[in-house]
Amino acid sequence: MFIAATGPTAQLATKLTKKTQKAKDVLRTEGLGRFLELSALSLSEPFRSRWLRRRVATDARQALSKLKAARRSRGLFIDCGSNIGQGYKYFSRYYTPDHYDFVLVEPNKNCLAHLYALRSEKATMEIISKAASVKDGYAELFGPPPGRSEPTHQSCSIVPDHNESLYQSLRFAPDLVETFSLSQMIRAKHELYDVVVLKLDVEGAEYEILDDLIRSGVHRDLYAAYVEFHSLKMRNSERRKKHVVELQIRHAFLEAGTRFSEWI
Repeated sequence: MFIAATGPTAQLATKLTKKTQKAKDVLRTEGLGRFLELSALSLSEPFRSRWLRRRVATDARQALSKLKAARRSRGLFIDCGSNIGQGYKYFSRYYTPDHYDFVLVEPNKNCLAHLYALRSEKATMEIISKAASVKDGYAELFGPPPGRSEPTHQSCSIVPDHNESLYQSLRFAPDLVETFSLSQMIRAKHELYDVVVLKLDVEGAEYEILDDLIRSGVHRDLYAAYVEFHSLKMRNSERRKKHVVELQIRHAFLEAGTRFSEWI
Protein backbone atom coordinates (compact mmCIF):
# COMPACT_ATOMS: atom_id res chain seq x y z
CA MET A 1 0.00 0.00 0.00
CA PHE A 2 1.35 3.45 -0.90
CA ILE A 3 1.67 5.86 2.03
CA ALA A 4 2.07 9.52 1.16
CA ALA A 5 5.10 11.27 2.61
CA THR A 6 4.48 13.88 5.26
CA GLY A 7 6.49 16.50 7.10
CA PRO A 8 9.60 18.27 5.73
CA THR A 9 10.17 15.65 3.01
CA ALA A 10 6.68 16.16 1.59
CA GLN A 11 7.02 19.95 1.80
CA LEU A 12 10.30 19.82 -0.08
CA ALA A 13 8.84 17.51 -2.74
CA THR A 14 5.86 19.84 -3.24
CA LYS A 15 8.09 22.88 -3.52
CA LEU A 16 10.40 21.10 -5.95
CA THR A 17 7.44 20.12 -8.15
CA LYS A 18 6.20 23.71 -8.24
CA LYS A 19 9.64 25.08 -9.11
CA THR A 20 10.03 22.53 -11.90
CA GLN A 21 6.65 23.57 -13.31
CA LYS A 22 7.77 27.20 -13.25
CA ALA A 23 10.89 26.22 -15.15
CA LYS A 24 8.72 24.60 -17.82
CA ASP A 25 6.70 27.81 -18.07
CA VAL A 26 9.93 29.70 -18.66
CA LEU A 27 10.82 27.33 -21.51
CA ARG A 28 7.79 28.62 -23.37
CA THR A 29 8.45 32.30 -22.63
CA GLU A 30 12.24 32.73 -22.43
CA GLY A 31 13.81 29.79 -24.25
CA LEU A 32 15.98 26.77 -23.61
CA GLY A 33 18.91 28.53 -21.92
CA ARG A 34 16.76 30.03 -19.20
CA PHE A 35 14.85 26.75 -18.81
CA LEU A 36 18.10 24.85 -18.22
CA GLU A 37 19.22 27.44 -15.67
CA LEU A 38 16.07 27.11 -13.57
CA SER A 39 15.92 23.33 -13.98
CA ALA A 40 19.47 23.01 -12.63
CA LEU A 41 18.52 25.24 -9.72
CA SER A 42 15.50 23.08 -8.94
CA LEU A 43 17.57 19.89 -9.06
CA SER A 44 20.14 21.38 -6.67
CA GLU A 45 17.49 22.37 -4.15
CA PRO A 46 17.77 19.23 -1.94
CA PHE A 47 21.50 19.95 -1.46
CA ARG A 48 20.89 23.64 -0.75
CA SER A 49 18.08 22.69 1.61
CA ARG A 50 20.38 20.37 3.54
CA TRP A 51 22.97 23.15 3.87
CA LEU A 52 20.30 25.59 5.05
CA ARG A 53 19.06 23.19 7.74
CA ARG A 54 22.58 22.90 9.13
CA ARG A 55 23.03 26.67 9.02
CA VAL A 56 19.71 27.38 10.75
CA ALA A 57 20.43 24.76 13.42
CA THR A 58 23.82 26.36 14.12
CA ASP A 59 22.35 29.87 14.21
CA ALA A 60 19.60 28.75 16.60
CA ARG A 61 22.04 27.06 18.99
CA GLN A 62 24.18 30.16 19.15
CA ALA A 63 21.12 32.38 19.55
CA LEU A 64 19.95 30.25 22.47
CA SER A 65 23.30 30.72 24.18
CA LYS A 66 22.92 34.48 23.74
CA LEU A 67 19.39 34.34 25.15
CA LYS A 68 20.53 32.47 28.24
CA ALA A 69 23.10 35.18 28.89
CA ALA A 70 20.69 38.05 28.16
CA ARG A 71 18.58 39.95 30.67
CA ARG A 72 15.42 38.90 28.82
CA SER A 73 14.96 35.19 28.39
CA ARG A 74 12.73 35.14 25.29
CA GLY A 75 13.52 35.92 21.68
CA LEU A 76 11.29 36.96 18.77
CA PHE A 77 10.91 35.39 15.34
CA ILE A 78 9.25 37.59 12.66
CA ASP A 79 7.93 35.69 9.64
CA CYS A 80 7.08 38.05 6.76
CA GLY A 81 5.23 36.27 3.99
CA SER A 82 3.79 33.51 6.15
CA ASN A 83 1.32 32.21 3.55
CA ILE A 84 -0.29 29.23 5.33
CA GLY A 85 2.51 28.72 7.85
CA GLN A 86 5.16 26.77 5.96
CA GLY A 87 7.98 28.98 7.25
CA TYR A 88 6.69 28.87 10.81
CA LYS A 89 6.55 25.06 10.75
CA TYR A 90 10.10 24.93 9.41
CA PHE A 91 11.80 27.48 11.64
CA SER A 92 9.92 26.72 14.87
CA ARG A 93 11.73 23.38 14.97
CA TYR A 94 14.94 25.37 15.58
CA TYR A 95 13.73 28.64 17.11
CA THR A 96 11.38 26.78 19.43
CA PRO A 97 8.22 28.18 21.07
CA ASP A 98 9.60 27.52 24.55
CA HIS A 99 12.18 30.25 23.89
CA TYR A 100 10.64 32.41 21.15
CA ASP A 101 7.52 34.42 20.50
CA PHE A 102 6.34 34.66 16.88
CA VAL A 103 4.95 37.37 14.62
CA LEU A 104 3.38 36.02 11.41
CA VAL A 105 2.79 38.59 8.66
CA GLU A 106 0.54 37.76 5.70
CA PRO A 107 -1.52 40.21 3.56
CA ASN A 108 -3.58 37.52 1.77
CA LYS A 109 -6.71 37.23 3.88
CA ASN A 110 -7.44 33.77 2.42
CA CYS A 111 -4.47 32.46 4.42
CA LEU A 112 -5.56 33.75 7.81
CA ALA A 113 -7.65 30.73 8.84
CA HIS A 114 -4.63 28.49 8.24
CA LEU A 115 -2.44 30.73 10.38
CA TYR A 116 -4.95 31.00 13.21
CA ALA A 117 -5.13 27.19 13.24
CA LEU A 118 -1.43 27.14 14.16
CA ARG A 119 -2.07 28.86 17.46
CA SER A 120 -1.63 26.75 20.57
CA GLU A 121 -0.94 27.10 24.26
CA LYS A 122 2.69 26.24 23.57
CA ALA A 123 3.34 29.22 21.29
CA THR A 124 2.89 32.96 21.76
CA MET A 125 1.87 34.15 18.31
CA GLU A 126 0.80 37.50 16.83
CA ILE A 127 -0.79 37.38 13.36
CA ILE A 128 -0.68 40.57 11.28
CA SER A 129 -2.91 40.71 8.20
CA LYS A 130 -0.86 43.39 6.45
CA ALA A 131 1.99 43.57 3.93
CA ALA A 132 5.52 44.30 5.07
CA SER A 133 6.79 47.43 3.35
CA VAL A 134 8.84 50.57 3.95
CA LYS A 135 5.91 52.70 5.08
CA ASP A 136 2.44 52.62 6.56
CA GLY A 137 -0.30 52.87 3.95
CA TYR A 138 -2.20 50.77 1.43
CA ALA A 139 -1.25 48.88 -1.72
CA GLU A 140 -2.68 46.59 -4.37
CA LEU A 141 -1.99 42.88 -4.04
CA PHE A 142 -0.94 41.17 -7.28
CA GLY A 143 -0.92 37.51 -8.26
CA PRO A 144 -1.12 35.11 -11.20
CA PRO A 145 -3.89 35.28 -13.80
CA PRO A 146 -7.08 33.21 -13.41
CA GLY A 147 -6.51 29.52 -13.96
CA ARG A 148 -3.03 29.68 -12.48
CA SER A 149 -3.95 30.73 -8.97
CA GLU A 150 -5.68 29.43 -5.88
CA PRO A 151 -7.02 31.36 -2.86
CA THR A 152 -3.85 30.85 -0.81
CA HIS A 153 -1.39 31.27 -3.70
CA GLN A 154 2.20 31.66 -2.46
CA SER A 155 3.30 34.26 -5.02
CA CYS A 156 1.10 37.20 -4.11
CA SER A 157 2.97 40.51 -3.90
CA ILE A 158 2.58 44.27 -3.63
CA VAL A 159 5.13 44.47 -6.49
CA PRO A 160 3.26 44.13 -9.83
CA ASP A 161 6.16 42.75 -11.90
CA HIS A 162 7.50 40.32 -9.28
CA ASN A 163 6.98 37.25 -11.49
CA GLU A 164 7.54 38.93 -14.83
CA SER A 165 9.44 36.05 -16.44
CA LEU A 166 6.61 33.61 -15.66
CA TYR A 167 3.41 35.56 -16.31
CA GLN A 168 1.79 38.97 -16.35
CA SER A 169 0.53 39.62 -12.82
CA LEU A 170 -3.00 40.82 -12.21
CA ARG A 171 -4.71 42.32 -9.20
CA PHE A 172 -5.29 39.40 -6.84
CA ALA A 173 -7.54 40.93 -4.14
CA PRO A 174 -10.51 43.23 -4.74
CA ASP A 175 -9.54 45.51 -1.88
CA LEU A 176 -6.29 47.29 -1.10
CA VAL A 177 -4.12 45.66 1.56
CA GLU A 178 -2.72 47.62 4.46
CA THR A 179 1.07 48.05 4.60
CA PHE A 180 3.42 48.86 7.47
CA SER A 181 7.06 49.82 7.92
CA LEU A 182 9.02 46.69 8.78
CA SER A 183 12.02 48.72 9.93
CA GLN A 184 9.85 50.56 12.46
CA MET A 185 8.40 47.27 13.72
CA ILE A 186 11.83 45.72 14.19
CA ARG A 187 13.13 48.78 16.00
CA ALA A 188 10.16 48.69 18.38
CA LYS A 189 10.43 44.94 18.96
CA HIS A 190 14.16 45.22 19.62
CA GLU A 191 13.31 47.31 22.67
CA LEU A 192 11.49 44.26 24.05
CA TYR A 193 13.68 41.37 22.87
CA ASP A 194 17.45 40.84 22.96
CA VAL A 195 17.30 38.36 20.06
CA VAL A 196 15.19 39.17 16.98
CA VAL A 197 15.23 36.86 13.95
CA LEU A 198 13.65 37.68 10.57
CA LYS A 199 12.42 35.49 7.74
CA LEU A 200 11.52 37.54 4.67
CA ASP A 201 9.75 36.00 1.68
CA VAL A 202 7.72 38.80 0.11
CA GLU A 203 7.90 38.10 -3.63
CA GLY A 204 10.07 40.93 -4.92
CA ALA A 205 9.29 43.53 -2.25
CA GLU A 206 12.39 42.41 -0.32
CA TYR A 207 14.78 44.71 -2.21
CA GLU A 208 13.17 47.97 -1.12
CA ILE A 209 12.54 46.64 2.39
CA LEU A 210 16.12 45.44 2.91
CA ASP A 211 17.53 48.69 1.53
CA ASP A 212 15.37 50.55 4.07
CA LEU A 213 16.62 48.32 6.90
CA ILE A 214 20.22 49.02 5.92
CA ARG A 215 19.76 52.77 5.44
CA SER A 216 18.06 53.08 8.84
CA GLY A 217 20.61 50.82 10.55
CA VAL A 218 17.88 48.48 11.74
CA HIS A 219 19.62 45.49 10.14
CA ARG A 220 22.00 45.74 13.11
CA ASP A 221 19.08 45.01 15.46
CA LEU A 222 18.61 41.57 13.92
CA TYR A 223 20.41 38.48 15.16
CA ALA A 224 19.77 36.61 11.89
CA ALA A 225 17.91 37.11 8.61
CA TYR A 226 16.66 34.43 6.22
CA VAL A 227 15.69 36.01 2.91
CA GLU A 228 14.32 34.64 -0.35
CA PHE A 229 15.43 36.76 -3.29
CA HIS A 230 13.20 36.72 -6.37
CA SER A 231 15.46 38.01 -9.13
CA LEU A 232 15.28 34.64 -10.91
CA LYS A 233 11.61 35.31 -11.62
CA MET A 234 12.39 38.63 -13.31
CA ARG A 235 13.35 39.31 -16.90
CA ASN A 236 17.00 39.41 -17.95
CA SER A 237 17.75 43.14 -17.69
CA GLU A 238 16.17 43.52 -14.26
CA ARG A 239 17.56 40.19 -13.07
CA ARG A 240 21.15 41.30 -13.68
CA LYS A 241 20.60 44.53 -11.75
CA LYS A 242 19.05 42.70 -8.83
CA HIS A 243 21.95 40.21 -8.64
CA VAL A 244 24.28 43.15 -7.95
CA VAL A 245 21.89 44.51 -5.33
CA GLU A 246 21.70 41.09 -3.64
CA LEU A 247 25.48 40.99 -3.22
CA GLN A 248 25.45 44.49 -1.72
CA ILE A 249 22.66 43.56 0.69
CA ARG A 250 24.38 40.38 1.81
CA HIS A 251 27.64 42.26 2.38
CA ALA A 252 25.92 44.98 4.44
CA PHE A 253 24.25 42.45 6.74
CA LEU A 254 27.38 40.38 7.26
CA GLU A 255 29.46 43.51 7.85
CA ALA A 256 26.97 44.49 10.57
CA GLY A 257 27.49 41.13 12.28
CA THR A 258 24.01 39.88 11.39
CA ARG A 259 23.80 36.28 10.23
CA PHE A 260 22.39 36.24 6.70
CA SER A 261 21.24 33.26 4.66
CA GLU A 262 19.14 32.85 1.56
CA TRP A 263 15.85 31.10 2.31
CA ILE A 264 14.78 28.76 -0.51
